[in-house]
Amino acid sequence: MVKDLVSIIIPVYNAEAWIQRCLESVLAQSYPRIEVIAVCDGASDGSEDILRAFQARDPRVRLICQSNQGVSAARNHGLSLARGDWICFIDADDYVHPDYVKTMLEAAHAYQADSVAINFFMELPGGCRLPYPFVPARKQLSGQEAVQKTFSMLFFPSFVWNKLFRRSLFTDQAIRFPSILYEDALVVPLLFLNCRRVIALKQARYHYVRQPGSLTHQFSFVHVKDYLTAANMLRHHFWRAGDWDLWAKDYGRWLDRIMIQILLSLYLSKGALSARDRKILVQQSRDNIRAMKEAPGPDDRQETLPCPLERPIP
Repeated sequence: MVKDLVSIIIPVYNAEAWIQRCLESVLAQSYPRIEVIAVCDGASDGSEDILRAFQARDPRVRLICQSNQGVSAARNHGLSLARGDWICFIDADDYVHPDYVKTMLEAAHAYQADSVAINFFMELPGGCRLPYPFVPARKQLSGQEAVQKTFSMLFFPSFVWNKLFRRSLFTDQAIRFPSILYEDALVVPLLFLNCRRVIALKQARYHYVRQPGSLTHQFSFVHVKDYLTAANMLRHHFWRAGDWDLWAKDYGRWLDRIMIQILLSLYLSKGALSARDRKILVQQSRDNIRAMKEAPGPDDRQETLPCPLERPIP
């Protein structure tokens, strides 16, 4: 019988409308050996009061309060305190199936895997709920194959919240989330690179709730810059590890998909940027994508994009 402890890290910022549903679903897990680390990231609404009530009700809930530092810092704080053999992450406005942990943990043990990815439902405004088209080519993947599937983006997205990871994947390589948007796009491939085996499951056990005003409604300069920065940081990792030649082709295709996603998101955004600013940002993004298909130079820095990306002037 599996007796591993699973740490569930939940960053919470102004989520009073959703956090109760989230925590109720987590505490109703059919696998009981969990610790819930709720990191209140400087919330200014009633989130902290709700979290304190859950902490008083169930000893498995640990409440951590910090000043507002963003989701990456909240996840990192949770990681620093986690005691579990395994780690998973849940967003405060989402919720999970009662067998969310059990399904992934049983698969991890059955296949001696270091990570398990599970399918999820997308819940859209208006009450529409759709299973994600999660169709991995194979159920069992090596770490390298999992990264390649992640680069395909469509069928194996690099979200952290539909995955279970051995805690040692974080601790052995000191992997943490950078303080940028699209941090998952960097962290998930880094974790997979250290996996011997990754399991992909078609069962949907996570409910991703798409809020009104989500990314396609507010895509901006910062989103473009951070997405490209995450990709550039991974580029530098391949180069430092001496694996650039191994990954250059797959990575280049991933960059092309990122460019398509930037284009679509910019033009689907509702009034975030003018037509002129979108055109400039698209060209600057293309310049960076083109440059990032080459190996970094010895003086390049991973936090600095190879080509200028200038913030539009209001």
